[in-house]
Amino acid sequence: MESSKFRISRLLLYFLFVTLFLFISGNTGRYLIETHGFSWQIAMLLQGVIFTGLTTMVLFLLKQKNPSIFKNIGLSGIKSYPKLIIGLVLPFALVVLGILTAYFIGGIENVTINLSVNVLIAIFINSVIALLFEAFPEEVFIRGLIFEELNKKYHFIVSLLLQPLIFICVPIAVTALTSLFLNESFEFTLDYFILLYTFGIALQLYRKYTGSLWMSMAFHIIYLEVTRFISMGGIYIPDIALMEFDESFEGFMSLYLSFLFIVVISVMVLIILLLIDKRTNSGK
Repeated sequence: MESSKFRISRLLLYFLFVTLFLFISGNTGRYLIETHGFSWQIAMLLQGVIFTGLTTMVLFLLKQKNPSIFKNIGLSGIKSYPKLIIGLVLPFALVVLGILTAYFIGGIENVTINLSVNVLIAIFINSVIALLFEAFPEEVFIRGLIFEELNKKYHFIVSLLLQPLIFICVPIAVTALTSLFLNESFEFTLDYFILLYTFGIALQLYRKYTGSLWMSMAFHIIYLEVTRFISMGGIYIPDIALMEFDESFEGFMSLYLSFLFIVVISVMVLIILLLIDKRTNSGK
């Protein structure tokens, strides 16, 4: 079938879609805030609805040409419930382990946990926004459509390493467009590059191990919420934090918990699990 063959034009089209959709939805939200006085949360929710709506439209158009597209990119069917459970438990286990070890090595002190209704509601609302504006559309395009297109031509390892480069190019392209059309400054740092690249690998490995793109979305949301409501200690939304603490140096928990434990150790554990799977399957 034609759809089973690699097409650079299809790859570029997917990249163009996700870039333009992110640019349009993101700047729509900013426009509503700046000119119509919309609240930050309402504007973010609306831009999430736009981004996810456009992505869903593309998905169903693609499904008309390729009925198996949902299955191919991991949006339908559960290959292994035990692996899915492991995939769901792993990031939460790493969050707990990261917090405990950070405390015992002296990275944080004077720790307090805030389980107030306001905090829990803020996390829930932000999780919905994160799903609509970040996790669902980005995972569908990057870890779904773009990765599957790469995998038609390249070995999994090569596709795994190429995919996060494309992932990084999306915000760069959006920032460039914003700078060009809206006179915004263009900023992109090395640490942000390293984070996005490693994060992209972790997301793809979660999908590979569990066989489900929904797991990639779940991990995407978990990472964002832990970073925003724990690691950043109330900076993301002033005075709204699940955990407050004093750090040994500014940014310690963002580096230690969000990057090292949630992202890097996820990559290490998933590689080990995939190697065990490979050895088990080859031994049958």
